[in-house]
Amino acid sequence: MLKSINQLAELTGRDRRTIKKQLEDLHFVDGEKGAHLYESTEALPMIYRVDNLESARAKQALSQASLNAIREENLRKERVPLQLALDEMDSLFQAIGAILKNVKELSPTRVNEIFEKFRAVPARLKW
Repeated sequence: MLKSINQLAELTGRDRRTIKKQLEDLHFVDGEKGAHLYESTEALPMIYRVDNLESARAKQALSQASLNAIREENLRKERVPLQLALDEMDSLFQAIGAILKNVKELSPTRVNEIFEKFRAVPARLKW
């Protein structure tokens, strides 16, 4: 399968400049926008500096597993449990509601209209 240097870098987790140096003696095919496309069965053993494709595949699998672990860890740091977000929104809406009820210029009907808009927020969000 033909792969560009960028694709090989993504697959292996190695820097594209390093890969380019390792593959400088390998024959390539011109791709779109001047990309150099290499046969993966020839490129991977050179990148991993092994004698055969099976060893290269084994090292690539280990490399991919380690990259996946890093991606999962980063994703966990960015995601917040849905119930925690809903609880925080509810707490915020209650605080705003207490303030609105103390404003003398607002009628109870108007306060209820505002609360209806607050209650509709979670339904409009794409979780």
